[in-house]
Amino acid sequence: MKLLRCLIIALAICLVAIPALVTPVQAWDVKIWLSPDEGCVGDRITVHGHNFGDEETVDVYYDDVRQDSTGTYKGQQCPHGFFDVSFTVPEGCQGYHEVYAENTKGRNATAHFVVNPGISLDTKSGHTGDSVEVSGGGFPCEAGGINIRYYLDDDSYVDFPVTADADEDGSWEEGFSVPASAKGEHTVGAYYDDDKGTLSDVREASFEVEPIIMLNPDSGCAGDIIDVSGTGFVATDDIKLKYDGQEFGQYIADEYGSWGAVTFTIPECSQGSHVIGAFHGGSIVATASATFTLGAGIALQPATSPSSPGHVGQTFNVTGKSFDPNVAVSISYQNETANVFTDAEGDVHAVTFTARGRHGEQYVDASYNGETAPSAIFYMEGDIPDEPVLNSPVDTRTGLFGSFLGRACPTFTWSNVTDPSGIASYDLEIYGGDNPPVSIAVPIEAVSFHGDIVAYTLPGKYALSYGSYYWKVRAIDGAENEGNWAEAKSFHAGVLPQWAAITIALGLLLVVILGVGMFIRRRLGYYYYE
Repeated sequence: MKLLRCLIIALAICLVAIPALVTPVQAWDVKIWLSPDEGCVGDRITVHGHNFGDEETVDVYYDDVRQDSTGTYKGQQCPHGFFDVSFTVPEGCQGYHEVYAENTKGRNATAHFVVNPGISLDTKSGHTGDSVEVSGGGFPCEAGGINIRYYLDDDSYVDFPVTADADEDGSWEEGFSVPASAKGEHTVGAYYDDDKGTLSDVREASFEVEPIIMLNPDSGCAGDIIDVSGTGFVATDDIKLKYDGQEFGQYIADEYGSWGAVTFTIPECSQGSHVIGAFHGGSIVATASATFTLGAGIALQPATSPSSPGHVGQTFNVTGKSFDPNVAVSISYQNETANVFTDAEGDVHAVTFTARGRHGEQYVDASYNGETAPSAIFYMEGDIPDEPVLNSPVDTRTGLFGSFLGRACPTFTWSNVTDPSGIASYDLEIYGGDNPPVSIAVPIEAVSFHGDIVAYTLPGKYALSYGSYYWKVRAIDGAENEGNWAEAKSFHAGVLPQWAAITIALGLLLVVILGVGMFIRRRLGYYYYE
């Protein structure tokens, strides 16, 4: 009985154990999480997964677009499948975006990534005046009223409106020119909906301003005057300027790190590159530097400029510096060329020319050994001559014999005009009557002078028929500057029309013939009477 009781108990235990043996092990739920779980377009995020099967493939999606595939692995403390996948956040509007992971057996898990608006720059550093391209992402879809904000310092800033709205993915691009600002890091932000309160919602970017020296021009010859200026220096910094290590000026930068322009005359020195540096205080290392390229060049004495030009007939000298020693140099002006040799120091001594030609910039060129030096400019004056005062004919009849001959060639007189470049010619215009308008270029050699009066007789080929006319004159100087026309005056050519003059002449001829006939008849009658 005791044995039977033991067998019954053992059987009961087995019956109870059988269901436990056939019941499957409970499966763990798959899970993913993100690191980080919020950020901006372009950030790198990592998707971590666990409880997936061991050594199986998992696909990772972002907004239904597959980003990557990976295999799972076992954890050290747990046999469940793990994976890690990293990818760059693609374009998308501000807000929640779904990240989805699924294995080949259809087991999946979902997490959400929050996109915040942010901006990025195409360059991290540069100079005042540089163009910087700003890219915005993660903004509200088709957001408008977007502005870029560039901070000059903690309290001052410049806003640049963005010309277009964000697209359907919340992205936009716009450029701006770096305003004058001091050396160092400057924050670049943005806001949208014209709401400055959204500045804090947008991830900022940083731009480093670096100092730079500008030369205008950056090449030339000894004796040239250049402008030296700088931007991007430390605010209110004390600047010392040096040319090849020799100090030539000092300046204090303004609150935005800018200074200049400082004028500087290039000294005589050898051809090639010469360094202009800006130094802080007693520092021996330049904060910034620029290179001036010195080459052979020529200069004019006296110098002319747009505000102080020369005139026709003026003489000027051409000199040269920094040429090779003892070489032939050809100097040309207005189709006239002078050939000279430099001395042992490479200098060209004075070559004299007489100014002539049209007003404006006139170039003086120099060439040597197959090379050319920068041209010098002679500025020819551009002032127009005064208006002449018309003298005669004015409101009178002229050309008495024209009534009979059918042509009148009056003499026109007007006041003499003077000019620094001399008067080269006059333009005469005659219009009215039955003749077509006449425009005559009258060279100065074709007129005669009577004290302060200029006289010109109309050539026969321009003879005027009977009628009323207007005439006017303007002066043109030796630099081809055309003066204003004098106020037109009227005159009348001839006393009678040609047909009337001919009729009267024939009538007078008939009277003479009749008179002569009567005289002859009387004389013959007297003869016979005798």
